Amino acid sequence: MIEDKLGLVIKQPVTFRQQIHKRISELIFSGQIGPAERIVEAKLAESLGVSRTPVREALHMLEKEGILEAIPRVGYRVKEIRWEEVEEICEIRRVNETLAVRLAINRITPAEISAIEEFLNTCEAQFRAGNVGNRFVYDAEFHDMLARSSGSRILAEICNVLRRHMFLYRISSIYEPATSAMHTVEDHRAIFERIKEHDVAGAEAAVCEHLNFMKQNVREYAFKGDDAVLTQ
Repeated sequence: MIEDKLGLVIKQPVTFRQQIHKRISELIFSGQIGPAERIVEAKLAESLGVSRTPVREALHMLEKEGILEAIPRVGYRVKEIRWEEVEEICEIRRVNETLAVRLAINRITPAEISAIEEFLNTCEAQFRAGNVGNRFVYDAEFHDMLARSSGSRILAEICNVLRRHMFLYRISSIYEPATSAMHTVEDHRAIFERIKEHDVAGAEAAVCEHLNFMKQNVREYAFKGDDAVLTQ
């Protein structure tokens, strides 16, 4: 959004290219396009019912974002997942997300507190009812809300990019037990409560504990004991 000199808020329109980028991202992050699957521009454009140009641009953008890798004379595929990258992403997330909670403690608004509390209640109710299929989406949304509550647009954008990379690993650990969903929401509540209590050290520790839990789940259920490359 942009604000003109009169104080009027003008929403910037979402371009067709952005819509295609979003749709292809959804296919990847929902697991409908798997890590080993070849992505052919022409076939993808046909399945989406659009021309090849916006699909080509979206695929190129996803490659620049580190989500896809190009295969010469073949097309694209979702980037290969390696354990050392998981460790690196988790460490970078730890630095950025502990900074986010430190800022959020002083900047979070009452409206954001209410929104996060309501969101956590919804997640818990869904998980207790056995609806855990969207647990990775819920996890990503919580962290997005947390980053935005820091009041730093730049930090929120950096955290979002890191989460998108991590999401590839999370959807590959789809066989982790349903009980991990409740563990996740409990971790989220611990982080949230420490923020409300203005407990900086406690909030940072809760973030680190949660990221360690996610990392171990990915190692156990996505890599299945192989620390090199994701088990397909």
